[in-house]
Amino acid sequence: MDLQTVSKEHFEQRNDIKYIYSENNLGFGTANNLGSQHATGEFLFILNSDTILIENSIKILKDYFQNNEKQLNIGVLGAVLCDENLNMINTAGSFPQIKFYISDYLNLYFKTNYKTYEKIHFDNITKVDMVSGADMFLRKKLFDDVQGFDEKFFLYFEETDLQKRITNLSKINYITNQTKIIHLEGASSKANNWKRMIIQDSQTLYFRKNDRQNFLKYVFFELLCTPIRFLNSNYSFKENISFFKNNINKLL
Repeated sequence: MDLQTVSKEHFEQRNDIKYIYSENNLGFGTANNLGSQHATGEFLFILNSDTILIENSIKILKDYFQNNEKQLNIGVLGAVLCDENLNMINTAGSFPQIKFYISDYLNLYFKTNYKTYEKIHFDNITKVDMVSGADMFLRKKLFDDVQGFDEKFFLYFEETDLQKRITNLSKINYITNQTKIIHLEGASSKANNWKRMIIQDSQTLYFRKNDRQNFLKYVFFELLCTPIRFLNSNYSFKENISFFKNNINKLL
């Protein structure tokens, strides 16, 4: 009996957990949309599977949300994310823009020393563009009002797109440092061409939706970057060809 079957049977036997089984890998956004359809509570807490709760973060976030929602006009609330040594890692960020993507890319390869984003110091409550999708606490009604995650995204950028739509409703997203959650992101640093293509596809979709006035600049820049990508020794020539063909297909 495999681990998946054991987990399914274990959860199905519990009355306090509603287990929703899917035969297929739906992707992050679609899977969470499916879960939200079965949720009957007032709030949603979207939590990655590679996280560890070291304290009662759910209650802390819920209490803070309820006590401050109206005053702060909260959309999404998140905790500070840490690695296993409790060192802070990617917790929140700014909404991506094509001009910043280009400048960051040039800095990576040509050392222009232009830095788009600095590390954020999180206070008791800190206003941010977007909370990491690893932990997102929000009202179910708000999630439903923006029609949940866009299911065109399989992985990556779906939480960014969701929170962009939430801010379009004049809501504000926040991080509170009152609780920490361990997020075991990047446990394997091995280059993965499938993951590289998924990230690129999602980024292209996000820019097409949310930075349309600059999208042609993005397409042109991506075409210019093709020779540089073929010099990436982390991937084989065949993998780089596959990435190039896939990228062109999504861009055009």
